[in-house]
Amino acid sequence: MTTTDEYAEVAFPPLGRDRRVQGWIFSAAVSQIGDVAWYVGLAWSAAQVTTPAGAGLVMGIGALPRALVLLWGGALADRLDARRTMILANLGRIVVLATAGAIVLTSGVTLPLLLTVAVLFGVMDAIYTPAAGTIPRRMVRGEDLVKLAAGTQLANRLAVFVGAPLGGLLVAHGGLAAVMLVDALSFAVIAVALAWVVRPRLPQPSSSGASIRADLRDGFGYLRRDVSARTLVIAFFGLNLCVGPVIAVGLVQRTHVDGWGAGALGWFQACSGISAALGAVIALRWKPRRPARTGLLLLIPQAAGCVMIGAVPRVVVFVAMAMIGMTAGLASAQLSGAFQQTIEPAFLGRTSSIVSLSDEALMPLAMTGFGALISLTDVTFACAALGTAFAVLMLWSAARLKG
Repeated sequence: MTTTDEYAEVAFPPLGRDRRVQGWIFSAAVSQIGDVAWYVGLAWSAAQVTTPAGAGLVMGIGALPRALVLLWGGALADRLDARRTMILANLGRIVVLATAGAIVLTSGVTLPLLLTVAVLFGVMDAIYTPAAGTIPRRMVRGEDLVKLAAGTQLANRLAVFVGAPLGGLLVAHGGLAAVMLVDALSFAVIAVALAWVVRPRLPQPSSSGASIRADLRDGFGYLRRDVSARTLVIAFFGLNLCVGPVIAVGLVQRTHVDGWGAGALGWFQACSGISAALGAVIALRWKPRRPARTGLLLLIPQAAGCVMIGAVPRVVVFVAMAMIGMTAGLASAQLSGAFQQTIEPAFLGRTSSIVSLSDEALMPLAMTGFGALISLTDVTFACAALGTAFAVLMLWSAARLKG
């Protein structure tokens, strides 16, 4: 764990004037814009060249290599220099996009090409993401981690509003090759920022295992030993697996069953996104004494919003989505900062990869199970059941945390 003495030996400029922090947040925003634009272009291109089932395969197949490689990527992040690993992963993405773009220009868009690119991107993501999870802890003081997380999340949420229409415009006027070019440029910008601006101030503790497999065993052993770390990981699993199905499946089913139309669904999502950005702005200035516990308790209103989605009238669904968005913006910053402070630096990559695995490997199962629950009961019961389970898990987690 990083000690006060280690922080005292390093000069940290004020967070608002820290060029390395600004570079980190800027690179996160550029990455999000490129990713969102890419997925819009990928989805549209898949819809043009294959059946709906094929398009679904294109959009989902990248999760398989991410799930298979994530734990290995986490162990790699704790063993190698994280910044260099991220730069190499971005260069790999650029090579993939440049090669695929050349094929598109000469031979056109095909289903095998889209599947290949999606798989290769999944592998690169599994290497890049855990390494990125180790950087904030080594760049700022412990008390600034929540603010850094809030700033990064605000940039990411605002970037979505830029990336989605940008992807649509690019694929409409320049085709998939144009989207690939812009996405490759975004990765080049990030690589330059990582190489010249984003330089961690604290050393990276290296894992001590004799092999990647030994490092993985040690990572799971760390979670068995450390109650606070294990509790946060369990809470993150619950957060990912409870809210996602309600928004992605429950809200859609409720909108469809009640005949509110696709327009209403878009406005619901916009309400949540705007509220989340506002929550992140507030988190930039709010400094609770116990960020981990505060973040978990903030998610209780989010659980209530999940319950409301299945039962309340349309106008009140906007209130529920605002509750979910606002608490997401507030709680995510607190919990991200607390995660960075709680996890031993030598295990950040492995622990981050375990948390990410809930999205990649377990989320499809959670979506399917939640849809089956709706079929067996109804939207109201399913949302109430999952929202209640979510609230209970957050209360249990908050009670177990020491700080």
